[in-house]
Amino acid sequence: MAPLLLAYVLNIIILIPVGLTTLLGGPEAQRRLFQGKYPDSAGIRTILGSLWTALLIGSVIGLFHPVAMSPLLLIQVIYKALWWLVFVLPRLASGRAGEVHWGSAGVFLFMALAYPWVIPWGEMFSR
Repeated sequence: MAPLLLAYVLNIIILIPVGLTTLLGGPEAQRRLFQGKYPDSAGIRTILGSLWTALLIGSVIGLFHPVAMSPLLLIQVIYKALWWLVFVLPRLASGRAGEVHWGSAGVFLFMALAYPWVIPWGEMFSR
């Protein structure tokens, strides 16, 4: 399987439980998912769940149209890298690493570092 398709498959595997739980599961489901690291907010939970569910749907489409959907992977690289820069790294620097959900942080870091290698940059920007 092509590395580009693997990125969409990884998204789907992660986003089915995470996106749908965040969108539809309510505060208790969110507490279980993120181990109580982040306070519940129905508005933020719904926005984030909607974003992740949209990425899930886009990733399913990406299995059939991988190059056309590759900007979706770029969006993920950008927002995951930004989250590391503005949330994780400041907490590490100030000795508050316990505030970070390391499962999410690890997956985000992996994707932010790996996806640039599979994004078809030339094809994506040649249009």
